[in-house]
Amino acid sequence: MARMPPKLSGLIKSGAVVPTTPVHELPDIGRSLLGSGAAEAEKSLSSVTYNASSAQVATQPVLDGSRTLQVIKVHLIDPNPLAPREVYTSQMILERAQDLRSQGQHDPIHVIPNPDVPGRFIICDGWTRVQACREHKVLDSLLAEVHPGLSLQEAAWFGYEQNEGRQQHCDFDRAMFYEKLIAQGMTASDVARRAKLDRSMMSFYRAYAKLPDDVLQIVRMHPAKFGSRVAYELSKLNEHLGIRKTLALATKFADEDQPVRWLQNQVQAYLRPTTHKGSAPLKHVRYANGYYKQRETGFEVSIDVPAEKREAFAQALESLLDTVAVQAPKTSKTPAKAE
Repeated sequence: MARMPPKLSGLIKSGAVVPTTPVHELPDIGRSLLGSGAAEAEKSLSSVTYNASSAQVATQPVLDGSRTLQVIKVHLIDPNPLAPREVYTSQMILERAQDLRSQGQHDPIHVIPNPDVPGRFIICDGWTRVQACREHKVLDSLLAEVHPGLSLQEAAWFGYEQNEGRQQHCDFDRAMFYEKLIAQGMTASDVARRAKLDRSMMSFYRAYAKLPDDVLQIVRMHPAKFGSRVAYELSKLNEHLGIRKTLALATKFADEDQPVRWLQNQVQAYLRPTTHKGSAPLKHVRYANGYYKQRETGFEVSIDVPAEKREAFAQALESLLDTVAVQAPKTSKTPAKAE
């Protein structure tokens, strides 16, 4: 049986959701807020009357066909604890702030009412815009479409599907979103089905959760570089050789901007002594009278030498062996006594 989502009252106490704060009367927003791309929404809001006496919302909801539109103060919008995006870079938020400042708001954000705090809302889609307005003081309020019938989990899936349509998720975002849902009681198979993934892909996405925190910090700094395949390779290395090797390899992979194939080869080289015994030789040359093989740490030669060349070949081979071969320690044997 699936576990119920966390109560928002507990999330507020823990700091995951920001508690309500008083607001002042909303100033006239006008076209600068709505932008040229939201003429329909602007027309729908032409009859809106501002509620100056209310400390919760800036405007009363307006029905636009099947949609409910409302202008909301940005500091009345809380994050969703099941949010589908994990990584928000400073550059991402700055660029969105610049877009809002130069173009205005083209499309509504999407929210649900906060069931534990009347007058506040929880984001479904548009959290980057909310952060851009808060951090860079672009707009005090944003136009939002309110979805009163969605649960926290449904709101998170709504945001996930919106982001996937815009191709804005990285693999790390997806993986952390899936882990949140699994922690709430969904099975990995159910998550894969809802996300339209092959179930075998979940093993790659779930590899992130097996990585140590120190490695995940590097992943957060380079989310586009550390795709699910890289996470899977690093998780194998961490499982067999521990955090020090894994952290060192992840750091080198990021700092030197190495390709994924390089990392795969490095992990294979680390694990080969224990997991790839009897692997194919690096070099194998066949001759009419024998063969020569070069392996990772050794060489193998088997060749028939004509009688007239054996002495010279033996001397040359022994001279070559003297350059690398290590003599075995001599052991003294006590002669056996005669019976």
